[in-house]
Amino acid sequence: MPTRKTSTKAKPRRTIAKSAVKKNEDALMEFEHFVAQKPQSNRGKSWLALTFVIIIFLLGAAWLFMSKVETMEKEYKFKAIYLDNGQTYYAKVVKEDALNVYLDEVYYIQIEQQVVPAEEEDVEPQMVDVPILIKRGQELHRPEGLMQINRSKLIAIEEIGAESQILSEINRISQ
Repeated sequence: MPTRKTSTKAKPRRTIAKSAVKKNEDALMEFEHFVAQKPQSNRGKSWLALTFVIIIFLLGAAWLFMSKVETMEKEYKFKAIYLDNGQTYYAKVVKEDALNVYLDEVYYIQIEQQVVPAEEEDVEPQMVDVPILIKRGQELHRPEGLMQINRSKLIAIEEIGAESQILSEINRISQ
């Protein structure tokens, strides 16, 4: 009797083919299910991102506004500026950088000699040195704008006290 050869490989091919078809059908069903779904909105994430951006913007605007308010409210006070040549200026320091100090509303003391008449006839009139506070800008060359002083010429800068005679004289002159 003739023997018939049977291939053992034929059955697995059918099994593989059936399982591949089954997988393809499952994949197709998943794809159809995916396509049939309504798109999910990203509104939750969008609102969160938008809120975050708005908060950052508001904080930045508040910081900028507060820094402007501080500079607007900053009242410059008169200070005594002592130079290495012995000169002293009384002014408001409005700006400083690494090399210079810039002054506004500058005053300085100038010594003038005045004659004091004699009280008696036999005594000669006396010459007395009188300090006079001069506002910068009244000189012959009429300087304008800020006064710039090199830091290498500075000895010290001190704030003038509220009860100072210099400040009282400055207030009197400026009125």
